[in-house]
Amino acid sequence: MLIEKIQDLVHRALTLHEAGDFESAETLFLEALYLFDDKENKLYQLVVYGLGINYAAQKNYDGAKRCFEEGRINAEKVMNIPHELEMYQQLVVLMRESGDYEATEVLIKEEIRYRKKQVPDDYEGLAAAYYEAAKLYKLWDKENKLKEVLKQATLYSEKANKV
Repeated sequence: MLIEKIQDLVHRALTLHEAGDFESAETLFLEALYLFDDKENKLYQLVVYGLGINYAAQKNYDGAKRCFEEGRINAEKVMNIPHELEMYQQLVVLMRESGDYEATEVLIKEEIRYRKKQVPDDYEGLAAAYYEAAKLYKLWDKENKLKEVLKQATLYSEKANKV
């Protein structure tokens, strides 16, 4: 019964979010979170992710960052690698958009290392991570690093197309 209530709250929150009513969606996401006892539940992780996306849409970078960091940590605890990688990706985008280029660079390097260790054959994911690095270095006006990561993005993209 409780899971059904949470799912209903999340569905309504997503509908409001898609309609651009971010504040009302935030309220429903938070209400859903308060109903959880188990932070390792995959539905909890998805609600935290949705709240993070909602915060990001409102330019509440601190709130979004907390959600994505919590989502990453919880996913790591339960070995939900795809969700953990999605949280890394969201953190990278968020930090770049917030203008914190140094933190973005650290996160990108961490994400790439983690991807190579955990899912080395995910060439598409690696290409996307290097492409995010390219976006950062273009904004940051670091031409040498931009060329280097674009080369890596292209390499992994070509590998992905061969698979």
